[in-house]
Amino acid sequence: MKNISKIIVSLPLFALLLIGCNNNPSSQVSSSESSEPEIIEAKNNYYSNPTVPILNGEKKITYMADPFTFRDDDGYFYLYCTQTEVWLNETTRSFKRGPTYKSIDAVNWEYIGDVFNNYVIDWGTSGAGVWAPTLIKVADKYNFYYSLSTGGDSNPGIGVAVGDTPNGPWTHYGKLFNSNEIGVKNSIDPYAFYDNNQLYLVWGSYGGLITIVELADDGLSLKNGLEYQREHKVAIAGYAIQESNNYEGTIIEKIDDYYYLFLSTGTCCSGASSSYRVVVAKSNNLFGPYTDSKGRDMFRPKSGDYVVNPSVGGVMGVGHNGLFRDDLNQLWMIYHGYDTTGVFPDYRITYLDKLIINKETGMPEVKDKLASNHQILPGPYIKILEE
Repeated sequence: MKNISKIIVSLPLFALLLIGCNNNPSSQVSSSESSEPEIIEAKNNYYSNPTVPILNGEKKITYMADPFTFRDDDGYFYLYCTQTEVWLNETTRSFKRGPTYKSIDAVNWEYIGDVFNNYVIDWGTSGAGVWAPTLIKVADKYNFYYSLSTGGDSNPGIGVAVGDTPNGPWTHYGKLFNSNEIGVKNSIDPYAFYDNNQLYLVWGSYGGLITIVELADDGLSLKNGLEYQREHKVAIAGYAIQESNNYEGTIIEKIDDYYYLFLSTGTCCSGASSSYRVVVAKSNNLFGPYTDSKGRDMFRPKSGDYVVNPSVGGVMGVGHNGLFRDDLNQLWMIYHGYDTTGVFPDYRITYLDKLIINKETGMPEVKDKLASNHQILPGPYIKILEE
């Protein structure tokens, strides 16, 4: 495989200050049309998409679908993705079910471990793969939630492992629930989050409804038991038709008094022909209703404001995002896409872009609603790198 040299630059590029919050009314998110924006940018952390892993100072193109980023108290970022082959050295790749990457700048990622290194999965459909994991810190532990599914799986499910650190060692608790048990078709794409000190899980994919349940305090079971949550679960988006206009890949972010529901829609996995994109809707209640800037709810196709769109001749299949904040509290989106101009246009690879608020719609989006690609831009502001 051809290596691509790591780009190291210093250019006077400028970015707008995001003014937003994550359960904190005093934090900030940005306006793309602010009349007098404060110019704040990273001067020691530039990036160029795609932000693929680094090995010995060079970029190594790696198939990385459904990326999710978590920042620990130690200041480091950790990235998780759907099972894939990772580069162990210049010539050797190895298949990993739970690949884990680490970075100080959220740009240059290095492979550090595998969540499933010492665990053989003993539940789910035969041949199922580990898809779309996410991580959250619960007390002093790290809960790793993952999908276990095959293409067209009639009964996929969601599992959980717990680590002492974001890179383990891991204790595997196996199945949290499957689709039949919880009563939600196509139960994949889990995302755990806190709201008002209560731990929730939201999940769902094409053909099923995007659904929220409450988790027990340790996140290893459902609050009051599976049967209770089966009866009290809340659907917030989607519809019961298996088609590409439906939704998946849920992330919920609270900004000021609103909950923003990020979803992916379109065809995810058709290479340079993929129509995948990220849309967003908002609500003043966690359980909805969620509506876009035109007042459309998310229980129908083709709703939501565009956050990032595919671009023929640029980056196609852009979606399944995660979110994180830098040390200026600026909100960044990590997601995957197919670089149609790249060496491997059929690889889903990692992209990174800052979110700004469209002043007209009030909705978050990346600049021009298109992925930046092979442009040198100021990256996340990391205090330790700027001091």
